[in-house]
Amino acid sequence: MRRRREGQALVEFALIVPIFLLLVLGVFEFGRAWNVYQVLTDAAREGARLTVLGNSWTAQQRADTAGAKINYNLGQAALDTAAAVKTFTGLGVAAGETTVTIQYPYQLRWIQSFMGWTGLQASFSMNTSITFRNEY
Repeated sequence: MRRRREGQALVEFALIVPIFLLLVLGVFEFGRAWNVYQVLTDAAREGARLTVLGNSWTAQQRADTAGAKINYNLGQAALDTAAAVKTFTGLGVAAGETTVTIQYPYQLRWIQSFMGWTGLQASFSMNTSITFRNEY
């Protein structure tokens, strides 16, 4: 006795498509998060480089210049510069080290609705820190 299997493929497709879409969107979201992290790290590196140059700037001038460079780099990547928290430690310490830290709130865009079903948060804070030796 043969059974009809005309709807079998449709049922299998309906079961697999949500899982496949979640996987594909997760890959895109991870790639976007990695790109944002690389932009933050590069901006922190550029800002730290400006703070340790041997010149006659005061610590406040160094922080202002580095902050402007960080904001420029974040803006070039279409990131919200107001959301980034920049911290400078060790400015103005001769023969010391300067550390630039950036904290940026990252929001998962594409898989946000799926995260709500699991009870997990769809946002987190990305942190990066760069330390350079002072040249002055």
